Amino acid sequence: MIKEIIKDYWKRELPEIIDRDISLKIKTDLINDVIGMRRSGKTFLMFEEIIKLSRKCGKQATIYINFENRKLLPLKQEYFNDIIEFIYQEKLFDKHKKIYLFLDEVQKINGWERFVRGIYDEFKGKIKIFVSGSSANLLSKDYGTLLTGRHLTTTVFPLSFKEFLKFKKCDYEGNKIQTKVLLKEYLKYGGFPEVVLSNMKEDILGQLFSDVLSKDVLSRADIRKEHILEEFAYYLSSNISNKFSFNKMSKYFKSKGIKISVQTLENYFYFLKQAFLFFDNLIFSYKIKDQLQYPRKIYCLDTGLANLIGFKFSEDIGKLYENAVAVELLRRSSIITKIFYWQDQQQREVDFVIKEGIKIKQLIQVCYDLNEDNKKREIKSLLKASKELKCKNLLVITGDKEGDETIEKTKIKFIPLWKWLLV
Repeated sequence: MIKEIIKDYWKRELPEIIDRDISLKIKTDLINDVIGMRRSGKTFLMFEEIIKLSRKCGKQATIYINFENRKLLPLKQEYFNDIIEFIYQEKLFDKHKKIYLFLDEVQKINGWERFVRGIYDEFKGKIKIFVSGSSANLLSKDYGTLLTGRHLTTTVFPLSFKEFLKFKKCDYEGNKIQTKVLLKEYLKYGGFPEVVLSNMKEDILGQLFSDVLSKDVLSRADIRKEHILEEFAYYLSSNISNKFSFNKMSKYFKSKGIKISVQTLENYFYFLKQAFLFFDNLIFSYKIKDQLQYPRKIYCLDTGLANLIGFKFSEDIGKLYENAVAVELLRRSSIITKIFYWQDQQQREVDFVIKEGIKIKQLIQVCYDLNEDNKKREIKSLLKASKELKCKNLLVITGDKEGDETIEKTKIKFIPLWKWLLV
């Protein structure tokens, strides 16, 4: 069956690809694991690399297998040995300097980690391996243990605003008015490639949300109360950019006659994070105890999902602004970057504290509708945090205001969201 799948792939034309601003790690022999939310573009990122390799080395130097292919059912561990046998039968090592092996949704096969490691160890330098999965569970404990020092991770997000404009064929440098209009669409419907290119955006988003819960959360976790998980996910979607407490959430369920522990809710949130549906920022503190005790701020990986499932666009565009900034900061962050929010005892708050290593790199406030009343409040919080954290790099992301102001001898930069997303 593997032979039939590979030969069929060689004959098949790949779909037309719109290049992303992210690329796979092709220049190293290490295994490249490609993770991210379903439908975020992992498979097409693989296809993009395959097209480049086909032009350079020929398509038969590449092998692509999607383990969600029904022809492969029931899935067998023997498939990995079959791949190597096929390579030898076709004398691919004689024909090509290196074989590029793309294994899509590889986590569908139990114990795949051991076999991929075996291929890597035996054929390092001769077979370059890419593996993908729709859930962070691809990076299981077994995977981390077996492949320590043997892999690099590429995380695929839904489209950035810059990529979104490319998909929309918009020249943002030459058409600022259209760019601003498209920002509203981006915030309303998000950045999943299929959604961006479709006329049935809400239908696809609704199905995607359902698939994530059923296939990436419930199928992997021992969750007996499905309706509670669903209500929990809906609640989180409705409260993006807000502070959240598991303890208060437990009491909320209790008031509705549903008994659920704080620990169980923490487990539910962990699985939702593993499925890349939500993520959180902790309060900034040099004490780990404070970070864990104080409420965290919740964000959804895609504003389209949050807007459809949680609340409608017109109700609170300011929350969508902040969520879009949170996602972009996560996208731009490196391995040493940590993102927090800041709050003092007087409840003054700064939306984002960007920490790199031991240094606070930047403080960011997000305010869609900046007026004289809220400007004073936002700036006061920013200046207080600036003094406490010894950071002079201050930014306010707005709806329209742009420029620099010096307040209390401190320069503050103002920039519209659309322009910041394109930096």
